[in-house]
Amino acid sequence: MQQLRPSFFIVGAPKAGTTALYDYLVNHPQVCMSTDKEPNYFSEKEIREQGLYYRKANPQTEEEYLSLFKADKQHLIAGEGSVSYLFYPEVAQRIYNFNPNARIIISLRDPVQRAFSHYQMDYSLGLVTTSFDQIAGEGKDSESLKLFYQQYIELGFYYQQVKRYLDVFPSGQVLVLLHEDLISHPADTLKKLSGFLGISYTDEQTGLREVNVSGAPRSGLVKRIYQNETARKFLASIINEDIRLKIKSRLFSKKNLPVLSAKTRQQLISLYREDIQQVSTLIKRNLEHWVS
Repeated sequence: MQQLRPSFFIVGAPKAGTTALYDYLVNHPQVCMSTDKEPNYFSEKEIREQGLYYRKANPQTEEEYLSLFKADKQHLIAGEGSVSYLFYPEVAQRIYNFNPNARIIISLRDPVQRAFSHYQMDYSLGLVTTSFDQIAGEGKDSESLKLFYQQYIELGFYYQQVKRYLDVFPSGQVLVLLHEDLISHPADTLKKLSGFLGISYTDEQTGLREVNVSGAPRSGLVKRIYQNETARKFLASIINEDIRLKIKSRLFSKKNLPVLSAKTRQQLISLYREDIQQVSTLIKRNLEHWVS
């Protein structure tokens, strides 16, 4: 084993293809990814102080953090992906202080689609029972719903989040990808990612699987088991991922998930419109289809 300090970070956004990017890199022969998929080391303070409803122990010391990178001789670079890094204002500077030469990877998705996909994930995990319409309409001013509003709605205001990284890091060290490109042109997107990181491109994973896609349990028993985080992690540790996906396809269904209402969709499009225009100018990509 050799010690490699992380030199690249997938910082978000959640539900925008970051798991697919992680999937590609964790299987790349030249890359060492953290053993904890989302260490949240540079955002640990905010997550703890907010009491964010995702229950997870994150490393608090640099020693604990660096112990997550177990590199072999063939590994050229090490990195991690914590989607909480994009939202919290102080994180970009913390990463820069840790490694000013770090490469930053940001993946963005239509913020309305992203918001509802995030809600569906939490709904399937049993973390939220309040309707999405209520959270979108009342969450900003509700003490009991404010964290849900943050996770689903506020995370979709990308302009300031992306700009912070571009203000802290040289533009050549920041790569902004779009979820739709990863889905429609996976090979081209992964070639761009590989070139950005200075690693060879491998086409073994260009047929990216749909990973981390939400579905609701088909039965009450499955729902109770799946909502138990300890049970989920135990089953994940003993069952092969391909088998796990096949089991999940039988026990979970997208048909059982909530559906986004047309009224709330239009409200969110109006809410995000100005920010999307700013993001479009910032990253020099036409994002008109996000508001059409």
